[in-house]
Amino acid sequence: MTVISSADAKASPLAFLKAFLRNPKSIGAVAPSGHVLAGLMARGLGAGQTVLELGGGTGTLTRGLARAGVTGERLNVIEMNPDFIQSLRAQFPGARIHDHSAFEIDTLPDDVRDLDAVISGLPLVNMSGDNHRAIMRGSFARLKQGGYYRQFTYKPRCPISQEVLDEFGLKATYEGMALRNIPPAFVYRIERAA
Repeated sequence: MTVISSADAKASPLAFLKAFLRNPKSIGAVAPSGHVLAGLMARGLGAGQTVLELGGGTGTLTRGLARAGVTGERLNVIEMNPDFIQSLRAQFPGARIHDHSAFEIDTLPDDVRDLDAVISGLPLVNMSGDNHRAIMRGSFARLKQGGYYRQFTYKPRCPISQEVLDEFGLKATYEGMALRNIPPAFVYRIERAA
């Protein structure tokens, strides 16, 4: 069971705001994701599954994964902001928090593989096609057969271009919308095409 202290919960919005003010494009939102979006991102995942979250931030999506039953060493999180890393380690003891770039997933430890899912809250709309390629390449190299990549975005279309999807033999499917998120968010599932 994951325990989140009231101090961590109260510190998250302030840490998020500080990070946003330092580098808005790397954060990509004016507020942390909400619990409704976290539930949508964790839908279908549970105990016994291994997940990699890209951009753990203040831990909102990570909490959704933990509530779904993805815990301990099966929960891998990539984050680069030192304040967020410290908070994630305090909130999720036992989870594997990696101080790592999402553009270099292929250099994660060898045992971070055969993943059931990669969950991403990264602001892909602020990134280049080359960055999208690096994320797709690294993610699908670590996903097991039948595994998928799930991404949320604030625009009502998949943030990965059709060109990049075709290049990697992938397809995107709209999964739902979190209206009660600030701002509302759209969720897409990306998987290997048949």
